[in-house]
Amino acid sequence: MNISFYKREQQRLKVGVVANEFFDLKTGRMGGFGWATRQVANCFNHSPELGVDIVFVAGEGNGTPGQPDPIIHDTRVILRLKNKAQYVRKLWAEQFDLLLSIDYRPSYQSIFWTLPWTPIIVWVRDPRPPEDMAKIKTVRIPGAEHVFPQGLITPDCTSLAQVAKVSKWFRRPVLFGTPANFLKQKVPGTYGATPPEVKLLPNIIDMDPGKIVKSQKPSVVFLARLDPYKRPWLFVELARHFPEVDFIFLGQPHFTGEGAWDPVNLPENVQLKGHVQGTEKVRILSEAWVLVNTSIHEGLAVSFQESLRCETPLLSCVNPEEVVSNFGIYVGRHDGTGMQGIPEFIAGLRKLLDDHLLCDRLGKDGRKWVEKVHSKKHFLKVFKEFCAEINSA
Repeated sequence: MNISFYKREQQRLKVGVVANEFFDLKTGRMGGFGWATRQVANCFNHSPELGVDIVFVAGEGNGTPGQPDPIIHDTRVILRLKNKAQYVRKLWAEQFDLLLSIDYRPSYQSIFWTLPWTPIIVWVRDPRPPEDMAKIKTVRIPGAEHVFPQGLITPDCTSLAQVAKVSKWFRRPVLFGTPANFLKQKVPGTYGATPPEVKLLPNIIDMDPGKIVKSQKPSVVFLARLDPYKRPWLFVELARHFPEVDFIFLGQPHFTGEGAWDPVNLPENVQLKGHVQGTEKVRILSEAWVLVNTSIHEGLAVSFQESLRCETPLLSCVNPEEVVSNFGIYVGRHDGTGMQGIPEFIAGLRKLLDDHLLCDRLGKDGRKWVEKVHSKKHFLKVFKEFCAEINSA
């Protein structure tokens, strides 16, 4: 399945994946944007017959002139250089056929200006129009309501509109895709641009848990960074009401100091596992009875899809694409500290833990949905459609 592009029918397609994070503990935060870069790299690196070569292009982070490019997920990373002329020449030398932008941040703009003829696919991951940014800013840490928490400010991404406008002068296609239909309506308010079409570009959920066997003792999982944005203190408070249940944190804080959440004075039934990957992550998710999400805001959370792939239903105060209400229990919106929503969380978790048939059905239905929509096969199908559209432009 070679992905042909332009007139290079017999040559390989070279794609620059533009992002500010790459899902690597040594280089920065472990977020959904970085997860997407890893999945794209693995998709093409593990299937060279597809005819696509991937190079990461960092929106942030300076490299050292003359030093070899770092390698992450078997993929070169082009870091910025303080010498702008050297940096421009380095990007030009790559001769990219296509840029895959992992969402959009203002730091990407200079890359797009440097390569004004290179087509762009913007993979919209977590668009935040003004109303979403206002909701996120309501977050407060219990006991420290006078301190504005770290990690709540979303950069102004409306400069993408200028990129799209100027690109028309160069006849450079700028196309948009997103893993969830409900995110399409957030595009104009977030980026200041209204594209004629936003395709559904699925996530690549490639974990294979096999036959699912749940733990004898009930366990529930929190899969996210332990930062204020995710409100992990709600998970801890929930644990206090279920001493007979194991509560497992999968993730670690990105922020420290004032305005960060410090996981102290935890109940005995709460475990801090830190960042977990691979077979250990699949095992914990597969054995868990419920995934609990307490975030103030989500796009289409990858944690939801990975949990459902492992037949683990959801309990959450966000309901993107109605995934939670379809494959779990949605407890309603609760802004600020979120503590006012604890009674609803308690009732929802009790229902899932007590009704084994419901839990089993929701998990199995969720797995079918993920396998049907969000797979490498479906990602490649839409990616080829993008390439065909660019080829015909």
